Amino acid sequence: MPRQQRLGSTEFELATGLPAGSLDTRTRSLLEETPLFFSPLGESAQQKIHAEVEAEIDRGFTVVGQHRAGVWRDAWQDHLDDFVKSGHALAALNPRFVGGTSVLRWQGAYVEGVTSRFELAFLEIFRDWLFRTYLSDIDHLYEFGSGSAFNVAAYARLFPAVGITALDWAPAAVALADLLHGKHGMKIVGQRFDFFAPDRALDLSVEGGVLTMCALEQIGDRFGPFVDYLLEKQPKRVVHVEPILELYDPALPHDAAAIRYHSQRKYLNGLLPSLQELARHGKIQLRKVQRLRFGSRFHECFCLVVWEPKPRQ
Repeated sequence: MPRQQRLGSTEFELATGLPAGSLDTRTRSLLEETPLFFSPLGESAQQKIHAEVEAEIDRGFTVVGQHRAGVWRDAWQDHLDDFVKSGHALAALNPRFVGGTSVLRWQGAYVEGVTSRFELAFLEIFRDWLFRTYLSDIDHLYEFGSGSAFNVAAYARLFPAVGITALDWAPAAVALADLLHGKHGMKIVGQRFDFFAPDRALDLSVEGGVLTMCALEQIGDRFGPFVDYLLEKQPKRVVHVEPILELYDPALPHDAAAIRYHSQRKYLNGLLPSLQELARHGKIQLRKVQRLRFGSRFHECFCLVVWEPKPRQ
C-alpha cells in the first residue's frame, strides 16, 4: 500500500481554490494541531471500491424529498435525546453520518482515512475557515436546515456576539438550537422553516448571512421557492455547502459513479445553473464556486457556492 499522506496547508489550498501560500495562520495552525492522515489506494483497490460502489448503486437507494420527513424527524429526535443524556456536550451534536466511513473521495480518487473520523475532522477545519472567510462581517447568521445544530454551535464559539437563528422544519432540531441558548448561553434561537413553503413573514437582516450545509441536497429540484425568498429578503450574503451535480465531469468514471448516485437519490439538481442565470441578469453576484473534490464513498457533499443579492432597482 502507498505510504500515508497528510492533508496539510498545500492540500487545503488546492481543495478550496486558494493561491499557493495564501492560507491564513489560524487554518495552518488547525491543520498542524489536527493531523489529517490518509492512505492513497493502489489501482487494484481503486477498481475494487469502484466496482462495489457501482454494485450498490445498481441495487438502489432511497429517494430524498418531502416524503422522508419522518426519517429526519426521528434522526434529529435521536440527536436531541443523546444531547440531553450527554449533559449537553457539544460533541453529541456531531451527525452520525459525517465521518462514518473510512473510504473517502479525494481529488478524483478513493483514499482511506487514517485519522479517526477523517471526514468530520476535515469538515471542522474547513468550516472554521469558511465562517471566518465569508461569514465574519455579518450582524446575524441564519442557518436553514440546521439539523443537529452542530454548525451554529461552532459559529457561536467563533463569534459569540453575533445573533444566530437556526431554522429547520423538525421540532427536535428547533429544540436543539434552543438548548444551546439555555444550557450554553449561546445567542441562538431555533425556529421552524419549510424549504418547500418559506414563511414570507420571516424577515432577514440586510447585514445578515445565510448558510445551508448539506441541507438543500434533500429538496432535489424544488429549490426555487427558497431562492425566491432569499432574493426578496435581501440578506448580505448566502453560503451554500452542498453537493452540486453540475460540477462533476461525466467523462470521468469516478465522477460518473457519483452522478449516478446523486441522480438516483434525486439530490439537489439545477441550483448552480439557476444562480448563474440570475448572475447573468444582474440579480446576484456569484462570489465563489468551488468543488473541493472531497467527499464520502458515493459523492461529494462539500461543494462551495457563495453569492450576494444585488439591490433591487
